[in-house]
Amino acid sequence: MTIFTMLVLFEGEGAPMPDAAGFVKSEATGTILAVSNDGLPPDGQIERPEGGARFSTMVFSRDGRFWEAGRVDFPGIASHLTVETIHPGATADRLGGASAGAIAWSVTGGGGRFAGATGIVTGNFTAQPDGRFLDHQLYKLVLPA
Repeated sequence: MTIFTMLVLFEGEGAPMPDAAGFVKSEATGTILAVSNDGLPPDGQIERPEGGARFSTMVFSRDGRFWEAGRVDFPGIASHLTVETIHPGATADRLGGASAGAIAWSVTGGGGRFAGATGIVTGNFTAQPDGRFLDHQLYKLVLPA
C-alpha cells in the first residue's frame, strides 16, 4: 500500500441542468500545487502529474446541502479517478449572492496510474452567483502495492 497526497486548485463553472431541478453540471480545470509521494521509492510509479487536472461532475443540491459524483482526469499521465459523496456537502451564503462550502468525496475507482485507487478527496470552495467557482481539493489516495 502506498499513500499519494496531492493539492489541486480548480477553477470552473457550474450550470443548472434544464428540466432537472436541483441538478448542476460542474466542470473545471486545475493546477496541481503540491504532491507528496508518501512511501514511494524514488523510482516509484507515480510522479507529479504534468498537464494539470480537470473534472466533470453532476451535483444535486437542496436546502444548502449537496451531493456530487463524477470523474477527475489527469491527462498528463493518462490517468483518472471516479469520485462520489457519501455524506452531503454544505454551503453558506456570502455577501452579494456568493457562497462558500466544503465537501468530501470517496474515491470509488481509477484508471491508468491510479488503477485500484481508494481514498478521500476534500474540497473547499467559493462560488459566484454566475456559477463560476474556485475549489481547493486535497487528495489522499491509497494505491495498491
